[in-house]
Amino acid sequence: MEYRGKILLLIPHMVGGGAERVASLLMNAFADDGYRTELALTSDRERDVVRCDLDERTSLLVLPELLKSDPAGKRFLYGGALRLLANGLCKLWELPGREVPADLARLSLTVPYHREIRWLRERLKADPELAVIAFLQPAIPIAMLAARGLPNRVIFSERCDSERLMKKRYGRRFIEKYYLRADGAVFQTSFARDAYPAGVAKKGVVIPNPLRSDLPEPLEGKREKRVVTFCRISRQKNLPLLVDAFSRFYRDHPDYALEIIGGSAGEEGREVEQELRARIGSLGLNEAVRFLPFSAGVHQDILNAAMYVNSSDFEGLSNAMLESMAIGLPVVCTDCPIGGARATIEDGVNGLLVPMNDPKALSGAMTRLADAPGLGKKLSENAVTLRKALSLPVIARRWLGVLYGGTERGR
Repeated sequence: MEYRGKILLLIPHMVGGGAERVASLLMNAFADDGYRTELALTSDRERDVVRCDLDERTSLLVLPELLKSDPAGKRFLYGGALRLLANGLCKLWELPGREVPADLARLSLTVPYHREIRWLRERLKADPELAVIAFLQPAIPIAMLAARGLPNRVIFSERCDSERLMKKRYGRRFIEKYYLRADGAVFQTSFARDAYPAGVAKKGVVIPNPLRSDLPEPLEGKREKRVVTFCRISRQKNLPLLVDAFSRFYRDHPDYALEIIGGSAGEEGREVEQELRARIGSLGLNEAVRFLPFSAGVHQDILNAAMYVNSSDFEGLSNAMLESMAIGLPVVCTDCPIGGARATIEDGVNGLLVPMNDPKALSGAMTRLADAPGLGKKLSENAVTLRKALSLPVIARRWLGVLYGGTERGR
């Protein structure tokens, strides 16, 4: 295969989330196209890495374990004195609700991530041909600072709520000054792009998430009375809303079950799951709600379910939603920021949209699907058209066009 170039993707974690899945699929596609690929983690540990979607052609670098520790004196300086100083100064600005100045935010970021910034800068200096894609915080600002003044192509993709990001320490002021280094940006929705400062937003394009190429074909046959969701268990997913809505739905549909598929990684996940199980018990739903571990065959497992429901408070562009639509599951989603569901779902045509934090509306949408099989069939038939538009080769080519500025090499 013809060698086409080198791409390094920088991302904080590889713990099985949606952004990590998109990153992995893209790197696989770039390797298919003749690129040498590396994926570097800024904030992870080897024991926490979930590599199920990333194939072996891409080197995986866990920077916190790869980089040598600083000498004791430098650890004291960066880990103690300078960190306390930088955080303290930032808090003086943040407490009254003011935006942190760009250079002060830069100091606050550089102190804990000086090794990662230095490592990436040395890599880029040594290889001007190396192109970089940065996903999420803090990988994006690390890449912007490391690449300053260097010729390497660098693009970024923020996958979370851009409006929330603007209000944070590395928000609007930092972005206005340091993100101008980017050669391009990829956003999941126009709402996310337009929340950025104009000088950065004009460099951005909207590219949906790619679909896996190994999804099963849509069901031809009878559906089981199961309501399913699959996700990483976290506060963002607002699973208590789903449980409350299912409790209402279950009163008139006691032959249905709810399946929550996914893991609860980290302290937050374990805390959320514990609270969720207590809520299910208090509602008398222990026999109706099942927690199942995530598996590589999850799409086959849910293929004949009655519906997929997403109750999130915010999403970039939910992979679980897209994949459920692509395999023909009737889908119900909250109309949450940053607008990924709204950009994909035409309400009543290829899915159902409901307001956020409204258990009555969510229960009502579930009831509509349960009581009107013809509606579910219509939504399913229209949703599966996503398979072609969001195929991995199509989406990967669009990313390469942004990364290489629309040159022949990037098409």
